[in-house]
Amino acid sequence: MAAPQRHPKYWFLDGNIVFQADSTLFRLHKGVLFVHSPTLENIFALPSGVENDGEDEDHPIFLPGISGEEFDHFVSWLYHVSGAVPHDRNLPSLVAILKVSRLWQIENSIAWAIAHLNQLELSAVHKLELARKYTIPQWIAPAVRSLTLASLSAIDEDETLVLGVRVYSIIARAREVMEMERRTIAAVPPGLSLPPSPACNNSHHVHCKDVWTRFWWQKVARQLLHPYNPLAISALVEYVSQQTNPDGLNLECKARFIGQVVESGGLEVEENIIYGAITAVQAYFETL
Repeated sequence: MAAPQRHPKYWFLDGNIVFQADSTLFRLHKGVLFVHSPTLENIFALPSGVENDGEDEDHPIFLPGISGEEFDHFVSWLYHVSGAVPHDRNLPSLVAILKVSRLWQIENSIAWAIAHLNQLELSAVHKLELARKYTIPQWIAPAVRSLTLASLSAIDEDETLVLGVRVYSIIARAREVMEMERRTIAAVPPGLSLPPSPACNNSHHVHCKDVWTRFWWQKVARQLLHPYNPLAISALVEYVSQQTNPDGLNLECKARFIGQVVESGGLEVEENIIYGAITAVQAYFETL
């Protein structure tokens, strides 16, 4: 193994603590570290059990699991905040900062990294991966919602591996239940068992139901079952209301038909399925 080398930039002659990540040595300032992390100050105040730990390059504090490049990014942020050097905001850099910051419980750099990661165009799969690895609970719900509403075919093989069997199964099951609900709603026009509205009569109501049934199957069902861009169940009433009223359909009867969907709770089924998937993923992440 090659002998450890001093970092060309982050080996400060007046530094007073030495770290080693991979084969790279960093000599930093305790004061700069501790101002951002009281937890870290408390940790280093405890006896490490290693003589002269971190005092010089012959006794560095080793950082297992953190690469030299990752620690480089973190230190760059650390001294950027102190006004010494500029700092890049690309994905590898932000993830590295988040990783080290979670390890050392540095809240301001955690918040900074997450805020700037939010500005990048990350996929829902990538956000779930980062949420799992680095505890970003606020990303779980929108990512799971996006994946649940999208087609499973949109998740490629690599993304499936990133999600893992458990999370992929939760999303796939939610998609399956949602498709079943869409097919059920599409197959049976709501309100056909209702009596005529006060503005209608029994003989004409038979015609209203026939017109409503054709309208439902030809318009609504096709949208609900669209293979690429299906109508959200929650948007069903808005969609129907925006359509031109079919000839011969009494407006009050139409309103009662639509009202049947609302009263049955059918509009909430999609949200309930998504909420169940979100809750399942959150519970799983908490066990990791």
